Amino acid sequence: MNLEERDAVTAVIKDYLHGMVFAEGEVLRRALHPRWHCIGHFDGGLEWLSREEFIEACEAARPETPDPDYFWEIESLEVIGDTALARLQDDYLGMRFTDILTLVKHEGRWQVVSKVFYLHPKT
Repeated sequence: MNLEERDAVTAVIKDYLHGMVFAEGEVLRRALHPRWHCIGHFDGGLEWLSREEFIEACEAARPETPDPDYFWEIESLEVIGDTALARLQDDYLGMRFTDILTLVKHEGRWQVVSKVFYLHPKT
């Protein structure tokens, strides 16, 4: 794997996480492709959000004081040409998620095109 591409994908993942935790819509718009979707079970139902619906939900849920030291970890990352697949764990609003992100490099720029998530039960 090309380390330069890996670093570029990791930077986009960091933007996604930062934009989500700090409810920064412009950071999320930069990281997420306009046709991006977020899919997973949440609050008793299947959630299937567009990029703008996701950004609106993050902005509505923004805590007064976001945790600057929130937990996140890339568990696996594979870059194959102009595509990438990342599995990560992260904490968001006191919940632990496993996120599976797919990314595409288009016109010289990496963006997340989809997210499928699993919300871990509280222990």
